[in-house]
Amino acid sequence: MIIEIVFLLSMILGGSALIQVAGARGLGVPILGSVVGLALYLCIAAVQVLTPVTSSPIVTMILTVSIPGGLWLWHRSRGAELPIRPLWAGIIVAGVVGAVAFFRAMPQVAWSNDSLQYLLNGSLIASNNITIASTSLLPKRLIGVPELHAVANLGGEYYVQSITPLISGLVLALLGWMLWESLSSRLNKRALLILIAAGLLFLVSMNRFVFHSFYLNGHLLFALFMLVVVGGGWMLVSTDSVNKTALVTAMSLAVGALIFVRAESSILVVLVLLPIVVDASVSRLHKSILLAVLGVATIAWQSFMAAVYLAQGLSIAFEIWGLLGFGVAILAVIPLLKWDALMKRDRLLLILAEALLWLALIVLALREPQILKESLTATFENAVQGAGSWGLSLIFIAALLVLASFIAVPNSVNLRFPLTSFIPLGFLLAYLRDAAYRVGDGDSLNRMWIQLIPVALFYIMIALGVGEWRRRSTGAERASASVSSDSQQI
Repeated sequence: MIIEIVFLLSMILGGSALIQVAGARGLGVPILGSVVGLALYLCIAAVQVLTPVTSSPIVTMILTVSIPGGLWLWHRSRGAELPIRPLWAGIIVAGVVGAVAFFRAMPQVAWSNDSLQYLLNGSLIASNNITIASTSLLPKRLIGVPELHAVANLGGEYYVQSITPLISGLVLALLGWMLWESLSSRLNKRALLILIAAGLLFLVSMNRFVFHSFYLNGHLLFALFMLVVVGGGWMLVSTDSVNKTALVTAMSLAVGALIFVRAESSILVVLVLLPIVVDASVSRLHKSILLAVLGVATIAWQSFMAAVYLAQGLSIAFEIWGLLGFGVAILAVIPLLKWDALMKRDRLLLILAEALLWLALIVLALREPQILKESLTATFENAVQGAGSWGLSLIFIAALLVLASFIAVPNSVNLRFPLTSFIPLGFLLAYLRDAAYRVGDGDSLNRMWIQLIPVALFYIMIALGVGEWRRRSTGAERASASVSSDSQQI
């Protein structure tokens, strides 16, 4: 129990210190700081795995606290206004202790064979032996989720009992905070609280959200970081109350952490970042940072995988070479950001990117139609007929998204594109794995939908909030792309 508490506090305190140095204030420090701490922990652990440095979780926890803590002390010594909040610190410590005690007393865990493979990688990380993992294990399960559970091995256990439900709670807290920051100057407090409460209650009422809140897997972790990148990207260009340095810090660490969570992360993250990259209102520096983190993390992981293959006397798999080249191509894009003519064609680039995904799917479907046919049939049964245990929630979300598309939301493409582009990509992944999706709640695509739900809900709530505001205030319509300067600071 003590190890679990120290593990959680190291992430929260380290992330809060870093995000405070970056400029976050108020409620954004504990909430966004917890997300940043989680991503920072995963990135530091990844560096340990990919280099000769020991991958011991003890070292990871120390670095997660000491690096931001040292930076915080240095800035404070130079006169920076970085207040210490004893009351908040006490509440956080008490909350962590209470959560750990509760989830250890009442363990509720959902697991599958995939879960056992994640935990196996976690034990190898804890013992500094991840390089001996089989090439059928590492490319599929990676190291992101295993890094979170590796610390349990220090106490003779296999997984951290509280981390998955706490990630679920963090998704809710982050979604609520982002909606508050985005709409606090556009709606009165009562209306905004009702809107946020309705959205969060809808999310916790979903069978699959509750399931993933206790499932030893990485889908909800991916959803959390995706919400940071997509929602943060929209806030970056749509609000003036947000500290942009703090947002970009959180987004950059989330991008880095995502690469180590799922095998297809690099492709998904490119689609998530594309609206930000082609947006002329986002600074070139911020775009360069995000792309550099994505490219370097992709190259680092694929290079490590190539080394593992060679060490075991195997030829390097084609997908490793492909993603390695993909990472290099991402870095090569950074100099092109100076090309203003390209940035002025942002909508055309997004349409072209989505069209290419559909074209690729059509070509593959013509060559091998059975995979797409079986995948579509299984997806219909899972999402509509109830075989995937979603009930009517996916249909309801889809209907609300259609409604949202008729509401004039500032920079709506930043929220829409990651959702609509995933549809062709999701079915393309069936061809990349050379197997159709199947009927049942354990199907891969059926589980991946949860990664999109928080982002979809954020889009819907923003549309409903902005739409109501636009109908009531014609003066506010002229300022729809920004938030007043006296609104609550991050």
